[in-house]
Amino acid sequence: MRRWFCAAHMPFVPAAVVAALFAAGCGGEGGESAGTTGGIARVDGTALVTVITADDAKVLDPHDTQDGGNVKVINQIFETLVRVDPADVNVLRPALATSWEVAGDGLSITFAIRTGVTFHDGAPLDASAAKLSLDRLREDGFDLAQAPYAPEFADVAGFDADGMTLTMRLSSPVARVALRNLSMFCASIVSQQVLEATRGMAADAATAYVTKHPVGTGAFRIDAFDPAAKITRLVANDHYWGGAPRVRTIIFKPVADESTRGEYLTKAGGHVLIDDVPRQHWETVDANPAMTLHQWWALNLCYLGVNAKHEATREPALRHAIQLAVDRAGILAHYEGTARPTFSIVAQPMAEYDPDLRVDDWEDDLTARQATARKLVEEAGATGRTVTVYFPHQPRPYLPRPQDIADTVRQQLRAIGLDARIQGEDKNVLFPGVATGKYELILIGWMTDNGDPDNFYGPLADGADGEAAAGNTSRTFSPQVHARLLAARQIEDAAARVAAYREIEALLQTTVRGYVPLVNTKQAVAYSSSIEGFVIDGIGHYRFDEATLK
Repeated sequence: MRRWFCAAHMPFVPAAVVAALFAAGCGGEGGESAGTTGGIARVDGTALVTVITADDAKVLDPHDTQDGGNVKVINQIFETLVRVDPADVNVLRPALATSWEVAGDGLSITFAIRTGVTFHDGAPLDASAAKLSLDRLREDGFDLAQAPYAPEFADVAGFDADGMTLTMRLSSPVARVALRNLSMFCASIVSQQVLEATRGMAADAATAYVTKHPVGTGAFRIDAFDPAAKITRLVANDHYWGGAPRVRTIIFKPVADESTRGEYLTKAGGHVLIDDVPRQHWETVDANPAMTLHQWWALNLCYLGVNAKHEATREPALRHAIQLAVDRAGILAHYEGTARPTFSIVAQPMAEYDPDLRVDDWEDDLTARQATARKLVEEAGATGRTVTVYFPHQPRPYLPRPQDIADTVRQQLRAIGLDARIQGEDKNVLFPGVATGKYELILIGWMTDNGDPDNFYGPLADGADGEAAAGNTSRTFSPQVHARLLAARQIEDAAARVAAYREIEALLQTTVRGYVPLVNTKQAVAYSSSIEGFVIDGIGHYRFDEATLK
């Protein structure tokens, strides 16, 4: 592997030194941009923010990824028509659309596209450009390698573009969900010049092309991107419609090791953000005036996915046993007091979460549950069967110590008579691998993209055209569940919507039995107190377009 002598990969380098190193020629592949010399950014060290993250970015095509490491970078480069309000996750605010109107029958939404916006390549934004991206997201006229979010737009009949007016046509009155889905990163608008260049390419080649040319309208644009060397550097877009950013350069530095990530909290120079703070450091950071700790109960969960189609876990009795075998108290020990047990696949802070739901034969007494589970394993003829729990090597906000948590689950499954084992894989292999059905058990999680309950049930438990969605770990498409979800998407009344989704949860857990919810976690980011105006919403997405640096 090529080695880079670059400030982005040197620990604890003061901002002035970073600036000097870049001026001397530290850089990577990524093409030239304004303010560069020979492809190397002239970095103002006083306006540089380094993001320390447990994730790494590999794909910058917003229509063909669902990985959080990619999303963090995508959110700086690209924009959507609407955006979740940082002050209230239940509110949408204008972004590339300045206003919108829902038809009286709920079957169309008309957007006024913001005028005077240009892409990083100079192309103007209009309704046709927005339509092209949203068509590609749905694989209308384009082929994508994964298209993980295409099923979320199954109710979209099409888009009509007329100058600066875009109309979304719906096949059913699901405007509430459709609007929410348009706030997700996957609905980012990509330069029409880039997308037109991908026509005729194979799906993988097209994604690679967009990743190499990630041209959006956002406050920052790519300056250097080399996934193999883990280099991601963005520079300010001086033509940004919201005004030239005060932050001039953002470097994303992936640091998977908790201990090393923790050291940046006290030793890093310059302006730093740590977006997945090791939990054992939260109190120390909160007491440090040089750092700001922002923590909240996140709209997330960690769960054990159970493949109902896999030969190792296909018996309903066995999947029921696995539900009963899990001891959430043992799992909580790995979270340093920043998690709580959860029993539904929708995030616990949301109204649709049912605090009283427990699966059949649930007993608070673990010994009693294990006894019932062992009988179910015997009934399935699975005593002594080898099952493997797969987990990502890289920590996640909902899974801070993947191997340790996976080992705890392994021990719990062994207690009911299964020969349980664990196997770690790179997240960039593991997450797309769900759709292949190769994993019988997978320790995984979900962080909502838009704050709507459908954003949990659609990707994780539903599908389209009789096929399970890419992220549906059960690999099961249930017509009964699907019909109920279609009905729930049309409900506007809050109380009726809560009741509908709670019934869907109970149905999933007693019929498909394709997952075991484990914990809902707090999430925290820490950043230098010198960073002001830093925007982070209740979903956990952050942007630097309004930030200033002292």
